[in-house]
Amino acid sequence: MEKKVNNAELLPSPTPTRIMPTSPIPTATQKTLHGTISIRHSWDEKKIPAMVQIIKEFQNQYPDVYFDVLYIPNQDLKTRYQNEVIDGKGPSILLGAAEWGPDLYQAGLVMNFEEHFSKENLEYINKAALQAARLQENLIGIPYAINGVVLYRNKDIITIAPNTFEDLIMIAQSSTQGDTIGAFLERSFFYSGAHLYGLGGSWMDEQGLPSFNNSFGVAWLELLDEFREAGPVNYFTDEDLELFKTGTIGWIIDGTWNLFELADAIGIDNLTIDPFPTYKNGRLSGFVRSENIYLNPNIQAINIEATIAFVKFLVSQDAQKMIAQTGQIPSMTNFSFSGADQTQELMLISDAGKALLEGTPYPIHPNMSIYNIQMDTVLRSYFEESITAKEALTNAEEAILLELSEKTENPTSEP
Repeated sequence: MEKKVNNAELLPSPTPTRIMPTSPIPTATQKTLHGTISIRHSWDEKKIPAMVQIIKEFQNQYPDVYFDVLYIPNQDLKTRYQNEVIDGKGPSILLGAAEWGPDLYQAGLVMNFEEHFSKENLEYINKAALQAARLQENLIGIPYAINGVVLYRNKDIITIAPNTFEDLIMIAQSSTQGDTIGAFLERSFFYSGAHLYGLGGSWMDEQGLPSFNNSFGVAWLELLDEFREAGPVNYFTDEDLELFKTGTIGWIIDGTWNLFELADAIGIDNLTIDPFPTYKNGRLSGFVRSENIYLNPNIQAINIEATIAFVKFLVSQDAQKMIAQTGQIPSMTNFSFSGADQTQELMLISDAGKALLEGTPYPIHPNMSIYNIQMDTVLRSYFEESITAKEALTNAEEAILLELSEKTENPTSEP
């Protein structure tokens, strides 16, 4: 069911709704903006009050701007947006996953932000998220929230963060006693793939072709082999996550989307996020993904200036704090909480944002889904069969190249 924001309520009406300001009208020295900004999103009901508050704060500055805000379920949002824009219509703004960007941009369904955003506008946005919002140097989206893979620690079991992976192994081994396990590390591709970048390698080149069958790829597999020295290893199950929630595991590698589930399970005072440790000449790393703001190329000229101003407001400190209050991790790196804002929940979100500063942008190339599937297949065979790292990488490269060639021969049609 589609719903529309009007103040603190969700209404089914498709008519643009103006949310009236509650603060004094701006002074005559402030620039006047006019127009209607339409937004399509899939924020759930817990996040809607923040959306309403963000709009109100913007309208305190620009009271002559109207908003048409419509909720669409996430599974339908991209397709609905595509169909509307192809028909020459659609909203001013789409809020959606970074992975949607390449398809939308290559189909001409979202705009390039380059001419609207200066380096100063982008200075404080998480660098990994911002890099993932680019396609061939085109800025196809603006990250407003991020998530990613991090190293969680139960402070009740392990009291210090590791500087090096050798430190992690030593501390994990000494902390393993009885039912308590020092570390239970994840080795499936999504949770381990960013380590390759931390070691200096990469999964694909600019054309989307494999670039991992080399010394960096071998070092990555050797690192995953060494995970066993720290304790049990996980592969494509939730066993590590479930055991961590029982309070018996010191370290796990998991996603920030489980942040509050883990905090509730072991106590928010016991949960922290450590920076990934160094390893030889590099370091471990985690993928960073983002939720992006996209612009419709069909925006009417009368609305473009107000729309750009609102996008910039969404990545301002004030709006980013409101986004944090929904449980999302803001994309900005310089937001902070003070006074009454310093709740344990918000400080945990702040810690997650800091941990993702050193993260690796998750590749948004359309071919990445092929890498995900093939690399997990090869990883399983490498861990379970007696093949060398070089053989595993070669098998993965050949399988990916074969699937890419089949994809080229049998392209799918654009919607």
